Amino acid sequence: MSFSTVDTAPARSWRYVGRAEVHDALTGLTLVRTTPLDDPDLWSEYLRGAHISYAKHGVEVVLDADSRHLASETALFFVSIDGTGAVVGGVRGQGAYTSADQSHAMTEWAGNIGREQVRDMIDSRLRDGVVEMKTAWVNADFADAGAVAGALARVAVPTMDAMNVRWIMATAAEHVLRRWESSGGRVAEHVPYAAYPDERYRTRIMWWDRRSIQVDARPDVLSRMYRDARALRHSAAAVAA
Repeated sequence: MSFSTVDTAPARSWRYVGRAEVHDALTGLTLVRTTPLDDPDLWSEYLRGAHISYAKHGVEVVLDADSRHLASETALFFVSIDGTGAVVGGVRGQGAYTSADQSHAMTEWAGNIGREQVRDMIDSRLRDGVVEMKTAWVNADFADAGAVAGALARVAVPTMDAMNVRWIMATAAEHVLRRWESSGGRVAEHVPYAAYPDERYRTRIMWWDRRSIQVDARPDVLSRMYRDARALRHSAAAVAA
């Protein structure tokens, strides 16, 4: 299966193609891609949900309390909205980076073995474009939380498409990242885990590569990522018209 916006050579400049959304009739969920500037109210709902979710796990310390700071770092964000209009999950993207020091991974690996490996991995990919996905959360009380998690796990291709980059990266607890492998993400096994945000966690780094995602992703998930990316592109074009 081909998908022109993924197969083309990655650009070295940032690109964002506007607010867009795609509705999933099977789950009743709507995936919205936008920015804090375009949708400040939706951004506030996303942050509120993130704080609630992280607090339940006792790791709210990893969130920057200054939402204006987070907004300035966020190139785009995705939220999943249920049939009542409630935000039930989301994730945001930072980048495209020009330096490894812009990545929060450098903070996460501070004092841990492998920090320079992380730096080298990021620096070596900057030329082709790197966007980092951060602050992912799902409302665990939502009846179909699994569908929300699945939708958010599929944002790699839509993000590559919107930002015109080759690489997507994310850091998270190892057991969380394993759930995202079906969408083509691959854990950097050679990099030792970081005990972040505390000793209870084994944080690892994962990469999605637009040049190999057609092989790395599970076929059914790949098909849905392509579908979402196409629908978001068409939605953005309709909004801009």
